[in-house]
Amino acid sequence: MSHLPIWYLGKVDSDTCDQVIKELSALPLRDASMGIDGETKQHSHRNTTVTFAPFEYWFSDQLSQIAADANNVCGWQYDVDGREAIQFAQYGPDQHYGWHVDVFPLAGKATDRKITTVCLLNDPSEFEGGQFQVRLYQEYSAPLEKGSVIAFPSILEHRVTPVLSGLRYTATIWFHGPRFR
Repeated sequence: MSHLPIWYLGKVDSDTCDQVIKELSALPLRDASMGIDGETKQHSHRNTTVTFAPFEYWFSDQLSQIAADANNVCGWQYDVDGREAIQFAQYGPDQHYGWHVDVFPLAGKATDRKITTVCLLNDPSEFEGGQFQVRLYQEYSAPLEKGSVIAFPSILEHRVTPVLSGLRYTATIWFHGPRFR
């Protein structure tokens, strides 16, 4: 079976990553939650520390451009009309995020997330584990390095395997549009 590409890889420079880590790690971090209401905590499925950047945070523009490029180059052609604020995540030892999708089709909202865009902000040599994977018929491990930006359809299952040592930093932003039909 052939299909459109499952992801698009972009890149931001190392200095940008360092600046994002410096600025966003200074914000208060909290235990991550899940679900449409953002109130569900289940560490066996998601154990991550996060914060959210202000909506107009400067790095959003770069991630938005990469998501737009992905939408066109990969042929997804999703109707995208907005975005969310960047979520900054820190994964330490034993932290992970199990298989999940980033859409909530039964929530009855007026929009659905269409494209998820994640930037790995630090070098994989700084942590062990923490592999980013996408699943569509089989599991694919994304070849991420510092500054890699992966954009993919929010309907695809994905996960971060447990970090064994060190710290893993990411910036994630979601792009939404009218409900899927």
